[in-house]
Amino acid sequence: MNKKQPFIIQVIGYKNSGKTTLICDLIEKSKELGLNSATIKHHGHGGKPDVKENTDSFLHKKAGSVMAGVEGHGELLLSITQSNWQLRDILRFYELLDIDVIFVEGYKQEDFPKIVLLSKEDDFPILSEVSNICAVITSFGSKIEDTHYPSFSRNEQSLIDKWFHDFLLSNIGKK
Repeated sequence: MNKKQPFIIQVIGYKNSGKTTLICDLIEKSKELGLNSATIKHHGHGGKPDVKENTDSFLHKKAGSVMAGVEGHGELLLSITQSNWQLRDILRFYELLDIDVIFVEGYKQEDFPKIVLLSKEDDFPILSEVSNICAVITSFGSKIEDTHYPSFSRNEQSLIDKWFHDFLLSNIGKK
């Protein structure tokens, strides 16, 4: 069986720039197009992600299991411990499933197409620190002029939606 590869797009920006909100909007737009979406979020706040304590799977991990899963009503939750996770390792899990689009929140230095969020004018340096920018969205009232990629103000939601619709369909067709 020759399985299609999902299209991967990153949403990056500094803390509290609106990454999660935008990803939720884009997931809804993808769903309207009949596409299955998935997300990967880099936990950039330091430490391990929160795990619900005193569950059976928590106790399994505490006892030394490197992978614990729980399934119910079609939902599978996995917790996997490995000394160092690379984004490519995580993507291999996702590629086993019937997913059309993977939204990656964070992992700024990866080279997938990126939507960059700028929440204040001091955030501009990120544009020279990353590769493969496909769009920039600002939340300080004005869009960026004279760029090689589309630029939007966060309050231009209908323009963002139209751009994303066209961008996504043109790239899903390439996969």
